[in-house]
Amino acid sequence: RGRLALPPVAAMGRRGGALPPALLLAGLLAAGGRTARDQPVVYEISTRPWLYSLAESGVQARCGQYVCLRDVPRSRWQALAEDSIDMVWLMGVWQLGDFGLQHDRSPAALASFRRDLPDVEPADVIGSPYAVQNYTVNSDIGTAADLAAVRATLRSLGMGLMLDFVPNHAAVDSVLVEEHPSIFLQRPAAGSFPDGWWIERGGTAFAFGRGPYATWTDTLQYNYWHRDTLPVMVGVLQAVASQADAVRCDMAMLVLNDVIQRTWGGPMKAGGLRRPRREFWEEAIAAVRVRHPDVLFVAEAYDYGFTSPPEKQKLQSLGFDVVYDKTVLDNLDAGNLDSLKGYIGSQRQAFFRHTAHFVENHDEPRSVAALGGPEQAFAGAVVAATLPGLRLFYFGQFDGLSARLVVQLRRAVAQAPDEALHRRYTALLRALADDVFHEGSWTFVQVPRKGTGWRLSAWRWASRSGEAKRLVVVNFSDGQGRADVRLPDARGGGGGGDVVAVAELLTGARYQRSAKALRSKGLTCSLGPWTAQIFAYDASGPPSSLSI
Repeated sequence: RGRLALPPVAAMGRRGGALPPALLLAGLLAAGGRTARDQPVVYEISTRPWLYSLAESGVQARCGQYVCLRDVPRSRWQALAEDSIDMVWLMGVWQLGDFGLQHDRSPAALASFRRDLPDVEPADVIGSPYAVQNYTVNSDIGTAADLAAVRATLRSLGMGLMLDFVPNHAAVDSVLVEEHPSIFLQRPAAGSFPDGWWIERGGTAFAFGRGPYATWTDTLQYNYWHRDTLPVMVGVLQAVASQADAVRCDMAMLVLNDVIQRTWGGPMKAGGLRRPRREFWEEAIAAVRVRHPDVLFVAEAYDYGFTSPPEKQKLQSLGFDVVYDKTVLDNLDAGNLDSLKGYIGSQRQAFFRHTAHFVENHDEPRSVAALGGPEQAFAGAVVAATLPGLRLFYFGQFDGLSARLVVQLRRAVAQAPDEALHRRYTALLRALADDVFHEGSWTFVQVPRKGTGWRLSAWRWASRSGEAKRLVVVNFSDGQGRADVRLPDARGGGGGGDVVAVAELLTGARYQRSAKALRSKGLTCSLGPWTAQIFAYDASGPPSSLSI
């Protein structure tokens, strides 16, 4: 399958400034004048399962079981643009090897897959997208030229392309094992370490890919404390960034030096390897930005408590534009309103705007299943999508699918789409398309707890000019919630009038209210269980795009 072409490494000087750049892809110009935005809306697609589903639906499959990337009808991309998606994440486009495929077709693996897909067959197993053999386009779905054509199509529709980079590990049969064996962690001659940590390849015992709490036996562990690793991995990252507008870095915290120390400190010491003075991400991101200054870096990351500051903040300080913030989903899943509101209310917009929020993705259970049903899932999605930061949605989420798509499989249990739920998501996406959610200021609102007001969570958005204003109110509970929510920035229409036209953007309902009353008494919000409302109360009247 060929050698991995690595661009020469650019200068790796310290990146200027302590804060990451704004989340703006300035080089992404849409044909219609729209640009990919600050705090974008991202739509994740599990690429091979999606291409398989297109083939099953009747689109011509000229790549075996898959529709080729080049053959995806433009109408499919156009539909995403019409939903106001800013960026498409094609998850899992890279070449995989035979080792991982056979690993995932073992009797034990098939038995585990049957929990989610009872009629699974070996042909359904396509291998983990995170056991990458080579950072070339998977030959099952197309070529580099096909991927470039998809990117060009997305750009013509005003959208960007996000691709994966897996920094911690590679496939056991990675092309880099032969080309650069020194960049993989090898068993030291001294010391005593569990035999289950290692696999022999060509007479050398290499470490399986591992984190503090998990081992991936279809992968090998990179060794970031070896001097050869930095230039090779920066080259790989350069190659990915050259084909994308954003790079999503899998489990990015695993290659922080403090985390490596906790995970591999024993073998590192026994092998005479010393901790680098600087972090890989600091040097790698700076090097990539020399050639690709507008690429967006997104870190999948979770706080272990091994670093200071904690891992998510640490990664932001090292140059990541966006870091996952799963705490919001964890609080939704736990159903503890006080914890949810306490967490959201304690965060500054400056932190949140460099985070990603979601209620599902390929790693998480479907939100309809995890949160208790379509109503709960949609209310949770409104919470996640209306906070500052990157808004991440997953394919199938809009249709209310509840069956888990296992990352190693090409299909999940077949389900009919929930068309009514999809219409609600369309309304949410239309509301999110307004610039106020991308460029405005965000304020958490303390809703009066009296009566059933404790059930409601709320926050406001206001544009820089103060003309566009939004109030988001969510009842993520099993009972009716009612409260008067004060709007201190409410202003009447032109000519000094007191009347404010209020529009609820998810239903299209319209109201007339007194600006003075909204400032003093508040807007009376009465929400049933598991419901959400997004109010526009612009001084100039409801947004012209309001159409439900």
